[in-house]
Amino acid sequence: MLALGLPLVTPTPAQAARQPKIVYLTFDDGPNAMNSPRLLKLLAREHVPATFFLVGQSLAADPEHAVRLWLGGHAVGNHTYSHSNLTLLSPASVRHQILAAQKLMGPGAGKCLRPPYGATNSTVTAVAGSLGIKQVLWTVDPQDWAHQDATYIASHVLSNVRNKSVVLLHDGGGPRGATISAVRVIILALRAQGYEFRTIPACRVPFGGSLIEAAQPRRKPAKPTPSPTLPQPPVTPALKQTGIHDG
Repeated sequence: MLALGLPLVTPTPAQAARQPKIVYLTFDDGPNAMNSPRLLKLLAREHVPATFFLVGQSLAADPEHAVRLWLGGHAVGNHTYSHSNLTLLSPASVRHQILAAQKLMGPGAGKCLRPPYGATNSTVTAVAGSLGIKQVLWTVDPQDWAHQDATYIASHVLSNVRNKSVVLLHDGGGPRGATISAVRVIILALRAQGYEFRTIPACRVPFGGSLIEAAQPRRKPAKPTPSPTLPQPPVTPALKQTGIHDG
């Protein structure tokens, strides 16, 4: 029996077969004008949502990118402001790195952090926790940041993915043509194996009016057009005194 007093129910083989296998594609170090548009077109064409961990300094050059990701069905996570190794910083500096990036990401930001290099310790954990932010690492890493070999990237991912794997890839930090080519192969192969692509739960933001409004083009309010001055009919002294007007 479980702690709640409910019996432990083991799914039948048929039920287990109906449960989808899940994989989480994640991309670090963006946005990057060379890579991000191509990757987003591919994901949109294949109807695949992904989770993007953005660097604040890079986002500053394209402040609307986080909103576009969110509206495209993707999740947006924090990869610090300047891609610093957080374990080498004071608690105050860790806090600044997280909050500065979170502010730039705006209302599309989830409450999740991927520490650069996967470097974390008790200080990083404590600071992130105090901000209500969950750390997200990975389980599959083809090290696409270190080389431009699409065949190796795809092969490594496909050989190591399991149900609920978190795949680490990059769309920033340099040219990522090999990664984008590999992603297409990965999507087609995993989908054929029965996998579904989802976003990291901690990084999701529910749809809401504030973000939809933030995505609208900002327009300066139109200046009111002054009404033409119309000639006024003459007022007799008697009417002026009593306040009574014709009509």
